Amino acid sequence: MNRLFASACAASLFLILAAPPASAQDRAAALRDACGKDIATHCPDVQPGGGRIAACFKQNAAKLSEACRTALKSSAAD
Repeated sequence: MNRLFASACAASLFLILAAPPASAQDRAAALRDACGKDIATHCPDVQPGGGRIAACFKQNAAKLSEACRTALKSSAAD
């Protein structure tokens, strides 16, 4: 399950970065809304960029909120 979730996280982040700017901004905003509290709770000292947030999410996959997990999965499916 964690490998599947980690793959979904990585795919989501890749899609956000690879998407056209307007779409990327929309996706990034949706992920920020859904996962902002998870970042603050589980990854407060992690600097964004370089896949560090995705790595933190991978390490804390079981602790992430349902809203964040859903947003990550949805973003990976887009």
